[in-house]
Amino acid sequence: MSHVAATVPIQGLGRELVQNLFVALRSAQLYDARNDTLRAAAERFARTLEELQLVDRSARLEVGGDLILVNDVRIRSELRSYSVHANLLRFFREMGIGGFEWETAPDVGEAARFVSVVGRMELEDEDDDPVFRLRQRLVDEGLGGTRVLEPREEEADTLLDDPDKRRRAEKTYRHTVAVTRQLMESLRAGHTLRLTRVRRAVQSIVDQVFDDESLLVGLTNLRDYDEPTFTHSVNVCIFAVSLGQRIGLSRLELYELGMCGLLHDLGKVDVPREVLLKSEALTDDEWEAMQRHPAYGVWRIMAGRTKGRVPAREMLAAFEHHLNVDLSGYPAIRHPRRLSLYSRIVAICDSFDAGTTPRVYKTDPITPAEMLQALERWKGVRYDPILIKAFVSLLGIYPPGCVALLDTQEIGVVLAVDPDPRNINRPRVKIVVDSDGLHIDGPIVSLAERTPDGDFARTVIKVLEPERYGIDSARYFLAG
Repeated sequence: MSHVAATVPIQGLGRELVQNLFVALRSAQLYDARNDTLRAAAERFARTLEELQLVDRSARLEVGGDLILVNDVRIRSELRSYSVHANLLRFFREMGIGGFEWETAPDVGEAARFVSVVGRMELEDEDDDPVFRLRQRLVDEGLGGTRVLEPREEEADTLLDDPDKRRRAEKTYRHTVAVTRQLMESLRAGHTLRLTRVRRAVQSIVDQVFDDESLLVGLTNLRDYDEPTFTHSVNVCIFAVSLGQRIGLSRLELYELGMCGLLHDLGKVDVPREVLLKSEALTDDEWEAMQRHPAYGVWRIMAGRTKGRVPAREMLAAFEHHLNVDLSGYPAIRHPRRLSLYSRIVAICDSFDAGTTPRVYKTDPITPAEMLQALERWKGVRYDPILIKAFVSLLGIYPPGCVALLDTQEIGVVLAVDPDPRNINRPRVKIVVDSDGLHIDGPIVSLAERTPDGDFARTVIKVLEPERYGIDSARYFLAG
């Protein structure tokens, strides 16, 4: 059996274990171990552990960073269970433990006692050694067969210093831009739609996101291409795949979502080039032409379909990515509908990249941090609020590529979000200007680091416009 096939039942049982453990722990904070509601929750939890041990001969749940692992398989949260996944991670961090390993599946009574002990531990005062304290409590309750795991020691984010990984990410990015350019120029020349190379490029992006999403996300700051439509399509693909991974989509679903992201603006090949590249504000007629590109995109994708397959998801994303969740926007529609999940994801990623990218037919871009604030203001009207929450979790308050002034008077380029959701406003940054105003090749630091006195060593006090300070933030994500 392949590794992928072997992990399928663990993935499903792992999601059940996360859900049932979280519900049981919350029930334990409300009821005692003999309560029927708690015992029902404990029974579901115990049954999941039993099934897991039957399938894989072990039962182990561990957290690290923003990951939950069950029997060493990363459990990807689905959209509907995103809050459960996030809250269980926070629960473990606040307790100061790394997870549990069960030698044998508990019966209902043992499961009820287990969640009662663990659930009520969260409500007690902090302890210097919470793992030891919890182990003793479990032994006292006759539950010594359950191992309490130490928290994983978070390693420094060495990926951003790994030239090989950065080189692979840059190669993937530049190749996908080249493929996208070739695709659109071929269509403009009157050729038929051919997607073989596009599919391979999207698969490479999916693989790269699984390897390290922060490097590709950082490369979306590259601005060295003469027509923004090409890089915009690639950036939307990267953001969409990264967001899809964050909400627990499967690898196949991420590939389909990536195709939607890369092809969402395909209809712009039928918009006059002088309109796309116009340096002044568009006239009413030109804006009307621009608003027809979603319909053009549907036609282009449908015309290029292969025999026996209707690319419905790609067509929907192309048509719907400028429609808002309240159904305002464009194209105008006659009947109420619910936008597809992929369309709602692409819409967020499209707006974020468009708002932060210099575009010839609109005003100057705003900073990534300001654009995230704008997306937050529009959630529930233009954008899906749950997806906005996941998008902010993905990028942090200060997204990769942001240039920030610190309270030390240093300037740093944001490289990656901190893995702990509690530090969403404390990313990892590369110091590029020292406190004397000199440009330097400084260290990569975490803004979550504290001084011996317990204060944060560095804090963002202002987001800067990189051009005004002669900083090219994208180059810090390149291999050389």
